[in-house]
Amino acid sequence: MRKATIALLLMPVLACQQLVARDSNPAASPPASMGLTTGIPAPDFELEQLDGGTVRLKDLQGKIVLLNFWATWCVPCREEMPLLSQIYREYHSQGLEILGVNLTSQDDFAAVRSFVQEFDLPFPILLDHNARVERAYQIFGVPTTVFITREGMIHQVVVGVLKGREEVEKTIRPLLSR
Repeated sequence: MRKATIALLLMPVLACQQLVARDSNPAASPPASMGLTTGIPAPDFELEQLDGGTVRLKDLQGKIVLLNFWATWCVPCREEMPLLSQIYREYHSQGLEILGVNLTSQDDFAAVRSFVQEFDLPFPILLDHNARVERAYQIFGVPTTVFITREGMIHQVVVGVLKGREEVEKTIRPLLSR
């Protein structure tokens, strides 16, 4: 029983590590067959914000939306938060909205608040208490980032850590200029 409990607790950490290892050696990773595909409408949702109120994706139509699914226990999620903060601060005024979707069904609320304070995250943090949005977006590993066009269509899905500022800018600049 004890070994089974330990194994269950380690599963999210191991899944996160596998994503990083696979991401660092693309030749070793088969194409992902799960998850949402590009060119389809992004599933609408309404989630509670960490600091109160709610956000509905449909209300953000007309903006470029970057959904970042994350959890406090995910080391790669911690690695990419400074990048997301920089991108938000630079491009928010140009029509980019970043929404940090915390997998609250797998996380501790106090840890979420502490994480947000530690990284001084400037973008809205949404709480997916019942994993409804996680399921709708077919998230199978974190971090996962979904780029959504002004028209509400999925433009790109990145499973694993974002590769850096240049990669993100290469994706968002053309979307912002449309």
